[in-house]
Amino acid sequence: MGNLIRKHGEDYKILSNDLLKRCCTITGFKNEEIRNEHRKFFSIAESGRLKKSHMEELLGDYLPTTKRKHSKYFTKCVFSAIDTNNDGYIDFLEYLMSVRFFRTESPIEKADFIFRIIDKNGDHRVSKEELERTLICLQEFRKSLTNNHAIDVINDDLQLATHTIFEILDEDKSGFIGVSEFKDAWLKNETIRALFTF
Repeated sequence: MGNLIRKHGEDYKILSNDLLKRCCTITGFKNEEIRNEHRKFFSIAESGRLKKSHMEELLGDYLPTTKRKHSKYFTKCVFSAIDTNNDGYIDFLEYLMSVRFFRTESPIEKADFIFRIIDKNGDHRVSKEELERTLICLQEFRKSLTNNHAIDVINDDLQLATHTIFEILDEDKSGFIGVSEFKDAWLKNETIRALFTF
């Protein structure tokens, strides 16, 4: 995500014209949007390194509201998906790219980002346990929505729903869901999109 425009040793505290141009190129955002996100990011992460504990403050508008114990796990999953260099912090470029992915209308980019959130350990495949924990986190969020047919899928029996969804997604029957399997189901199956959209 951020590695496409990251320069070695750059801390991004100063939004130079070069950095602004690179950010515009990779995100498609306008100059003013990037300036606003830069101010917002550094008002919370003065050091340029956002901790997990401050992520909800910065990205709260994009995250589903769930019960505290479930939101902690989900926050860890989202943090892992955003922290692409795995240094335990989110830098400005990782943050900016996450905003792009949260806002994207591209179904392929959205599916890829959601997959990375579900894939908590980052091994590029989703286990049944990762799927179930994500569904638990999203279950409370889904209950707060009205007229959402996705909640009917997981309301009755979460373990059965996880098994059924896993069977649909694991097309090659490997015991794991690969990113291409998830993207394929995302594009073809309205229920899958509804379950994992927030």
